[in-house]
Amino acid sequence: MMKIKNIFIGTAVLLVIITFSSFAQGRQDCFRELFRKSPETRAQVITMVMKNKLDMEEAQAERALQVNLKYAKLSQPYLKVEGMAMENIAELLDLNQKRSTELKAILTPEQIKKTEDIRAKWINRLETILTHLKENNF
Repeated sequence: MMKIKNIFIGTAVLLVIITFSSFAQGRQDCFRELFRKSPETRAQVITMVMKNKLDMEEAQAERALQVNLKYAKLSQPYLKVEGMAMENIAELLDLNQKRSTELKAILTPEQIKKTEDIRAKWINRLETILTHLKENNF
């Protein structure tokens, strides 16, 4: 049941991101394309956010960058595909779960707690957005 919920949430996240990113223009389009083309850029941005939000030490950030880069490269083929099949979403969610497990080995218990709190807030926001979209027949 938990796996189904995670797949649903992951699918919802991807759909919301795809929907809202389709409205982007100008520089955002260029950044999105760079982000999509470059696993290195994705890994660096994700690591920078993690470092700032979790108050990571340099050694932790470097290890996190290596993990993020590994999984950015593994997920790269899926980002080149227009329109994602459910199998691809499931595979991406599996990659993300493996990445999360590796990252938890780098983090302190306090940082893991902070990560879980941030994730819970994002899920709550996404559920609110999805409810709003559903109420407005979007």
